[in-house]
Amino acid sequence: NYKCFFAGNTQLDYTSLTLSDGEPFLASCSSIPDFSITLWNWEKAELICTRPQGGRDVIYLEFNPMNCLQLCALGTTTLTVWNIERYKMLIATQLVFKQPTVATVTPSTVCWTVTSQLCVGCAEGYLLLVDPQSLSISVLRFKYFNVFQESVMHCLEAKGTQISITQTWQLERSVTTAVVSPNNSTLLLSANTVST
Repeated sequence: NYKCFFAGNTQLDYTSLTLSDGEPFLASCSSIPDFSITLWNWEKAELICTRPQGGRDVIYLEFNPMNCLQLCALGTTTLTVWNIERYKMLIATQLVFKQPTVATVTPSTVCWTVTSQLCVGCAEGYLLLVDPQSLSISVLRFKYFNVFQESVMHCLEAKGTQISITQTWQLERSVTTAVVSPNNSTLLLSANTVST
């Protein structure tokens, strides 16, 4: 049973928090005015490093379950992969989702694959596969995976670049966040609406 107090420089609040599977890391993203991405050792309540202005539009943080030294920061127009270096530094690889020749996308959720690529679900219904090493983006599906507007959740099975729906559930309200447990046995769904 741990009880820790983290003393940082955040002035107002945090927009996202995440825990690492392999190391005692806690990552946070603060709101205005500093928008900092901060990495902590939660066992020692020790600040490891911080990157001011690193989380300007971040809505979601998630560690790579295959490599706890990689942290994904999903923004409304960007996806940044932070590599945690030995010397207490965060090094960024950033992709900006603005393609003037194709439809604009608004990332809304992300999850790591077992090959350290990222599946990015978008509000417009796109499902993208992002390779942070080559900086390539592939469209896996369009208007096929849209949990956030239809109050429907699909269980997807990926085999290579082929995606198929194995189960579908009707939900009581639209989901705004979906998080999978580290052992992939539990799915947490949350909504911004209140029922009376």
